[in-house]
Amino acid sequence: MDQINYEEIKTLENGSKLIGELEFPKRKVWVKTYGCQMNYHDTERILTHLTPLNFTLTDTKEEADLLLFNTCAIRDLANQKFYSHLGESKHNKITNKEIKIAAGGCIAQTESKELLNKYPQLDFAFGTDVIDNIGEMVYRTYAGDKKFAVTSWDRSENYSIETQITHGSPQAFVNIIKGCDKFCSYCIVPFTRGREKSRSITEIVNDVARLVEHKGVQEVTLLGQNVNSFGKKNGESLAELITELDKIDDLKMIRYTTSHPYDISDELMAVHGTAKKLSNHLHLPVQSGSNTVLQRMLRQYSVEHYLDRLTKLREANPDIVISTDIIAGFPNETEEEHRATLDLLDKAQYDFIYSYNYSSRKGTKSARMKDILTNDIRGRRLREIQAYQLNIQADVRASMVGKTYRVLVESFGTKKGEKKWKGRTSCFRIVHFKAENDDVDLTWQWVNLKITSATALSCQGEIVQILGKR
Repeated sequence: MDQINYEEIKTLENGSKLIGELEFPKRKVWVKTYGCQMNYHDTERILTHLTPLNFTLTDTKEEADLLLFNTCAIRDLANQKFYSHLGESKHNKITNKEIKIAAGGCIAQTESKELLNKYPQLDFAFGTDVIDNIGEMVYRTYAGDKKFAVTSWDRSENYSIETQITHGSPQAFVNIIKGCDKFCSYCIVPFTRGREKSRSITEIVNDVARLVEHKGVQEVTLLGQNVNSFGKKNGESLAELITELDKIDDLKMIRYTTSHPYDISDELMAVHGTAKKLSNHLHLPVQSGSNTVLQRMLRQYSVEHYLDRLTKLREANPDIVISTDIIAGFPNETEEEHRATLDLLDKAQYDFIYSYNYSSRKGTKSARMKDILTNDIRGRRLREIQAYQLNIQADVRASMVGKTYRVLVESFGTKKGEKKWKGRTSCFRIVHFKAENDDVDLTWQWVNLKITSATALSCQGEIVQILGKR
């Protein structure tokens, strides 16, 4: 069918929605999202398009009318979880023959035909650039279309969206750029997300101002596969965007991810020292501490260039903390190259790292490299990296003790009968703390916390002041 005109959807007396010639009774959708923040952002957009079709979200597969998997192709673990969960969904089809099952996201973008052939229970698959057409795809499947895929690319030069949120928290992901032009030798992203396209600064600022005013959003995370490339083709920059967002009243915190070290400009580093609302945390993936490995990865920078960026960032903002990504056991990595990564950990003094064993991705240049490394070697090197970093991390976080941080309280948990709240600092560290009264509700309130103890993996604090929700 043509694109759904949501203004022409009629609500019937029985609560059903009439769309075209089809009646949509009240139904439930179950969603499983894998991978990065971008996928979670996409899931929220999907849910906003399903609401007019009379769908509400459920956490239980057994009561769902539609199962939807939003996939990630970056990490092997996320891939394997998806394949396993999709395989298990055949039981849902057996117990409920009317249930519809769909797969979207990065894996579906590149493997839609294979998925539809391998998994008989799968009704349709859709790629990353067509999520705003999910309503039409759901309509098609209820109209009787079977086993179809929609993976076309948006060929327009302009990129314009409005951020949609379905949760009630004051935090929001805001996509500012999509795609990537870097083509690192191990990365599938350019093939699953396409080439870089940026929204305009004016559109994003208006979008965030709307979220703040009408949705009560106080913290935004700017998203993109390479946010540091934002605006290049439009004559704009991430630094200019942050400067404008910094002016929005009642917006309390600005974060952004993910960055590429090659594209972090002097202008952007300077903004880390001038923007009042910009987080004191930056995630800057290095991937390896060896120049020869970085060359094989096609990362476009050297270790020396990367460390110079860290020095300038810390000069601009002495309170900034840095985290990173590390790939252990890139094809043919020597012991010397591995030791260079440990040396980098010493020099960089990261607050935390995300570290993974290298996993091959079909279609990438590294997948075609002859490789002498075994899984045992990769596993040992990963464990060495993680253990080495934990010692550094313990020392880095020990300096937090006695300092006071402003924290947005997210939730609480109970362990051994003791209720503890948790929130995240500007520098992205989670702090656990007790309230004086267990009956008080601190959810989504800002508090000042004094850090009483810190280890490599956790921080404990005590309330200095409750600041409230604004």
